[in-house]
Amino acid sequence: MKKFTLALLLHGILITGCYQSQEADLVIHNARIHSLDAGGAVFQAMAVRDGRIVELGPERQILNRYAAKKVVDAAGRAVYPGFIDGHCHFFGYGLNKQKVDLSGTRSWAEVLERTQAFATAHPGEGWILGRGWDQNDWAEQALPGNAELNTLFADRPVLLQRVDGHAAVVNQAALTRVGLEPGTRIEGGLMVMKDGKPTGLLVDNAVSVFQKIFDEADEATKRKALLEAQADCFEVGLTMVCDAGLDVGTIELIRTMQREGALKMRVYAMVADGEDNLAHFAKNGAIKDERLVVRSVKVYADGALGSRGALLKQPYSDEPGHHGLQLASREHFLEVAEWCKEHGFQMNTHCIGDSANKLLLDVYGEVLGGTNDLRWRIEHAQVLSPEDRPKFGAFSIIPSVQPTHATSDGPWAEARLGPERIKHAYAYEDLRKTMGLLALGTDFPVEGIDPLATYRAAVERRDAQGWPEGGYMPENALSPDDAVRGMTIWNAIATFTENELGSLEPGKWADFVVLDGASLGKGGVERTRVVSTYLAGEQVK
Repeated sequence: MKKFTLALLLHGILITGCYQSQEADLVIHNARIHSLDAGGAVFQAMAVRDGRIVELGPERQILNRYAAKKVVDAAGRAVYPGFIDGHCHFFGYGLNKQKVDLSGTRSWAEVLERTQAFATAHPGEGWILGRGWDQNDWAEQALPGNAELNTLFADRPVLLQRVDGHAAVVNQAALTRVGLEPGTRIEGGLMVMKDGKPTGLLVDNAVSVFQKIFDEADEATKRKALLEAQADCFEVGLTMVCDAGLDVGTIELIRTMQREGALKMRVYAMVADGEDNLAHFAKNGAIKDERLVVRSVKVYADGALGSRGALLKQPYSDEPGHHGLQLASREHFLEVAEWCKEHGFQMNTHCIGDSANKLLLDVYGEVLGGTNDLRWRIEHAQVLSPEDRPKFGAFSIIPSVQPTHATSDGPWAEARLGPERIKHAYAYEDLRKTMGLLALGTDFPVEGIDPLATYRAAVERRDAQGWPEGGYMPENALSPDDAVRGMTIWNAIATFTENELGSLEPGKWADFVVLDGASLGKGGVERTRVVSTYLAGEQVK
């Protein structure tokens, strides 16, 4: 009996000695933690130390083992890896918050009203910049001109970009300011003329003529833009963004602000295609910091479908004879591809139309030669001929798509493409089957910033208003699990960060979101919201 009592005593001492024997900075418990590890395990609790995950496991095991500085009861809520936006314009989104907001306008008259109100609130002689109008939302869907702008703003330059940034209307003062005259030829761009005079409507590379305006923003403006964009991203559960096209100066500012601690957001920066940018990284190499990765180049093959700049094999169904715009020569695309392969950079090319997709898939194939692990990407992959789709698998090319484009474009896309081509557009499930994964993003500010809207559009193929009933071409919906993977671990793979991010596993960064509501599944996502966002174990929302 004495031996039995002694054994019990020793056992109790051992248990007491093990109780909370390890330190942690944070413990999350009473949760449904979707790890997204290889086995798809779901855990009750998680311990975090020095910004990284130490252990996941049952509730009592984690609580008994770790003495944490902060213990959070998740109240049974779902926890997922931090959402990653696979394609957006993070810096541009922040700058847009300082422009005239033209999103949701229902007519050109309303665009003019908002522009006038902005000018009144911001008097002076400087540029008036706006973005967000979409003629497809108007009763009169013709692309606008600048007659009224010239009357309202005879001397002050005005640039009002379409929602996708691929078209803009400028007044005569703006044309004069940059030296655009009738007859000016712009490769890959269009300056629309009428009766020998410019209408003020610019498409694709003609808009790029004005890029210097944005590049010349002062540092205070840029810092404000980055911080405001970060705040909005954290609010919706984004812990990393892939910014599709930045110059060296902006990348260096991001790096400086991250090192200062002001900018916490993880950024996968795609270098904007340009001679100076490529020369800089040829000399200095890629960047792999804790929160900044730079090892890719963003290239534009064509324009957007909404402004009829997407490059199509056959003419637009609603504009006979017009095929869209190719924004650079095949030789240029080959040159950039060879540069990327030589310097170990990923090539990420904007391709909307079926002709643009074919062109770049063939260029990629010529340079890559077969399967590989270079992870080059086609951004948008929006309209594809069935015969071109297998090239993704043949050359290990990742489709980077934005599900909300399908639901936003749905009301008018068939008018552009016709009843046959539309069957092969926004075909996300077909693309997933071809390559085995997809990178999912929003393309904000072209679309809204919320990754839960991405999830809904991917799984339900419906917009926030529930349109259309039954889903838009529902045969190409993604499964709930694949949609979540596309916003987390598959985006990590697409950015070479899968060993650090994208799933909740020991050793990885503790980037995660807590959702109010049940685990993500088909249906009910409109009632789900992000309760809190953590980046490297720090609560940032």
